[in-house]
Amino acid sequence: MTCFLNIYKEYHSPPERNINRIILMFSLTNDLKITINGETKDLGNHIAIINQSDIYFINSASNLVLLSIPVIYFYSKDNKFFKCYFDRHLLQSSSFVKTIILQAIQHLIKGENQDEQSISKIIQTLLKEAVIRYKKKYIPQIAVNHSVFTEGLTFIHSKVSQSLSLREVAQHCNISESYCSNLFARYLNMNFKDYFTSLKVIDSIKRLLSSEDSINAISEQSGFSSHTNFTNQFKNYLGCSPKQYRTIISKLDSLPSISFSDTDFSQYIDLINQFEFSDHLATETTERDINEFYPQDQTKNSKAFIRFQNFNELFQFVFNEYYNIDFTSLPQAVIFINDITDISTREVNFNLLNRCFEKLFEKNIGLAMRLTSTNEFESIKEIILLFLNSHQDYKMNKKMVKFMLVFETKNMSVNDIHLCHLKIKNKNKAIRYSITVEGLLHQNSSIDRTYDMMKRLNFDYYFIDIENLETKNSLITKRKSYLHSSTHFENYKQFILDSGIPSTKFVYNNLSLKCFKYTNNGTYPLQLSDLVCHLVALMRYGGGVSYQLIEDESPFIALFNRYGSPLPLMHLYKLIEPFLNEPLEIANNFLMSRKDGNYHFLLFNKINDRYLSDSQQRYVFKNTLSTNSLIIIKTLNHEHGAIQNLLPQTKQQFYIERSILDELDKSNQPKTELAIQHDHHLPFQVTLKHDEVKYICFKPS
Repeated sequence: MTCFLNIYKEYHSPPERNINRIILMFSLTNDLKITINGETKDLGNHIAIINQSDIYFINSASNLVLLSIPVIYFYSKDNKFFKCYFDRHLLQSSSFVKTIILQAIQHLIKGENQDEQSISKIIQTLLKEAVIRYKKKYIPQIAVNHSVFTEGLTFIHSKVSQSLSLREVAQHCNISESYCSNLFARYLNMNFKDYFTSLKVIDSIKRLLSSEDSINAISEQSGFSSHTNFTNQFKNYLGCSPKQYRTIISKLDSLPSISFSDTDFSQYIDLINQFEFSDHLATETTERDINEFYPQDQTKNSKAFIRFQNFNELFQFVFNEYYNIDFTSLPQAVIFINDITDISTREVNFNLLNRCFEKLFEKNIGLAMRLTSTNEFESIKEIILLFLNSHQDYKMNKKMVKFMLVFETKNMSVNDIHLCHLKIKNKNKAIRYSITVEGLLHQNSSIDRTYDMMKRLNFDYYFIDIENLETKNSLITKRKSYLHSSTHFENYKQFILDSGIPSTKFVYNNLSLKCFKYTNNGTYPLQLSDLVCHLVALMRYGGGVSYQLIEDESPFIALFNRYGSPLPLMHLYKLIEPFLNEPLEIANNFLMSRKDGNYHFLLFNKINDRYLSDSQQRYVFKNTLSTNSLIIIKTLNHEHGAIQNLLPQTKQQFYIERSILDELDKSNQPKTELAIQHDHHLPFQVTLKHDEVKYICFKPS
């Protein structure tokens, strides 16, 4: 059981599940097309990582370098290996990994000694840079645009350590056994038995490595029908029996070595020599000359929608002195009322409502209201007209109203929405109009038809709850470019791209932890780098996003904790103010802008450093600043700006006096420091710790 290395002149392979190894492959001529877990990618010069349990096949490749490493070597370094996978997008040191592999081939061709640490270096690099942790064992999601089949696969994954038949899967999905069998052939090019049994074999490998249980016990634990069946299936997939596997493992050297194929590697020497070798990992130090500015993005206008259930809840916010909530750091803040029943049924005092409108508009806060019927529209129209008639400054446009009507297409037809719009659109030009998209998706047989209706209405905004399961299934059913394995934000971007409508008109409704890829669908907590990436996406695409106001037990992203103190996202909004409406340079660990003659940087952790609690990044800023130039540093981390760490870690509700909250809020701020440039052109250095964000402003004297 050794690490196997080969180069293939031309290569393609049938679908198979990767068992007992991690495979790395790349093309010397940038020609690699591969399908992994149902997704086909042209990888060019990138490294493909095939994890254990992945189903893959190589569509086409030329001059393909392929290295396979047995999983035991990963497990010996990390006993949680079976609860993780490697993401190629996170691998920063791909050139370093390629160098190790190609140098091994060079040593072979020249008859030189191999580096005994080569495989260990690759393993350490993958575990350091590319690992994604799960709380349960890793079983890949298969990208298929068939909701019933996806449900069936999820059911299978929950039964890996039990016995299960194709008939039971078909019954669970309410389809025939033959149709279920056809789905496996159509989408995976393998039958149910191979799909399920291969998962059971992988489950048994984990047990063989992690326990001293008998072969018979492991056979039962992994759900095989008998000891004999287990042995036969194991031998079928791995070429040895479970007992032999344990014997081989016990005799392995601690240092993995490379076994080369019989290929004549010398024929590839010219291609190998063209490679730019790199004998070091991706650096933890970022050097940057602040005078070098390469903006590739222009931030777009965006709005932050804050959800309230009804107007009575809004009154508690507007007229309650306990909650001293401030939205000034948000871009174009808009209150979004989900249910206006208390207005339409005349349960709200009109004078109180009028004063509420005034207070919001005076603070430059908009008010969006979700309408579910023509009756609700008529009620809101009457209230808006009464407000305009009783406030001449707003009626004469000396002051601007900030109303937005959000028509719910699940409950209202496009024709009704159009007629409502006609009744009010000329009453005041400042009123904005929008619709929710989900109802249109449900009503129309195609996504293109949905886009046509959106364009005909030509409203200001389109709200889409992309994380809603019905929305996702509707998109997947109607267009192949949407996949169950895609992230919610990937589907959101795809929906915008396909529409041909400017991205600034879309609102990501009901943002939750599930949007963030590396939280594993909300399993793991957010880190500051996740939130920075969210804000970068908002700056790039514009439009809007809707947040929950007060944090609770739900996965929805909130702006304040239950006592009204700002959460880190609010602090980040304040830190990015110098980058808004400006040309922007975006790197994987910093943002840069030039504004008012100053140099602005936002420093954050690389997304692949999330599991490295001891990780630090060093920044060196070269400059031509003169003596006494001012440097402002603001630091957001667990000690400065994370209110959760200032409160008792309990879910139990308790009362905190307003005066105490005021004192806590003084501590709940990013730390601000000042530095002075002591010498002409002296490089400025700063260290960023794990899960930390720093804002740096250089102010030339």
